[in-house]
Amino acid sequence: MARDRYLQALRGAAIASVVLIHCLPACAASVAIRPFLNWSVAVFLFLSGYLTDKNEVERGGVLSRRLRKALPPYVVWSTVYVLVFQREGLMSFLGSLLTGGAASHMYFLLLYVQLTILPPLMYRALESCGVLVYLVTPATLVVYELATAAGFAFPALGRLFPFWMLFYIIGLDWRRWQRVVEGKLRVWAWVLVGSIGLQIAVGYCWNSFGDYNMATTQIKLSSAVTSLAAIAVMMSASSRTRSVMLSSPLVPLGDASFGVYLSHILILAVFRKILTQTAISGLPSVALSWLLTLGLSYTFCVVAGRVLPTRASRILGV
Repeated sequence: MARDRYLQALRGAAIASVVLIHCLPACAASVAIRPFLNWSVAVFLFLSGYLTDKNEVERGGVLSRRLRKALPPYVVWSTVYVLVFQREGLMSFLGSLLTGGAASHMYFLLLYVQLTILPPLMYRALESCGVLVYLVTPATLVVYELATAAGFAFPALGRLFPFWMLFYIIGLDWRRWQRVVEGKLRVWAWVLVGSIGLQIAVGYCWNSFGDYNMATTQIKLSSAVTSLAAIAVMMSASSRTRSVMLSSPLVPLGDASFGVYLSHILILAVFRKILTQTAISGLPSVALSWLLTLGLSYTFCVVAGRVLPTRASRILGV
């Protein structure tokens, strides 16, 4: 199937946001910035669901194809990150491999594998109890926030599919939502602006309680609302906006987004060590780290994809 260049541009925007998230320092300013970026993982999952063909799922083959794409790079890059950042024993490595804990971003591949397994069940659930399926993620997020506010700590729960399933299901069920979204760009743009404001307010509340993670995380209800509004805006964009994006660098960046996602934390770690030896700090340091990390990660993926054998490129995810 030929790739939709607009969807690839959305992937490019999402990976640029992911890299910027990881460049931000843990400070109050980041609490205000993160709501403008917290839609990125949700968009990746939405697009994965959107590009899932029900007929192909019923015929079989989708699961094995996606697992072959995700699992080898997951194992290879988890090994790299454990060796570089953790350098612990075999049991620690196996634990990181099983839980997506080799590096801060590797959970996504584990999450992707979980959601890849579920489409046959999801399609049946949408036909028999659609409303309940849509309530899983909001209910999970509410319980999670209440439990966190009560003092319970669940650091690894965000790697589980109930926290993210809503975005994937909306992608699977997009024919229904398309009628709701299309032609209402102005409405969804205002919803997006309002949800970002709400997320900033909620973020500063959490930060005032001393919980920076909850202040900035994508797995809270206000973040989910922003993500849904962002998806609606992207999918109802005008033909003029789409045309601009089609000719932007976001398209090739989207083509390389999987490899950029896998490699950027390693490259960012190198740049951070270099920047500590300079007088550059604050916003210039963040901007420089972002641009250099994004640019070099993309270059690595393009070069590796051209010079390595096809099998090696697939194993690396480039």
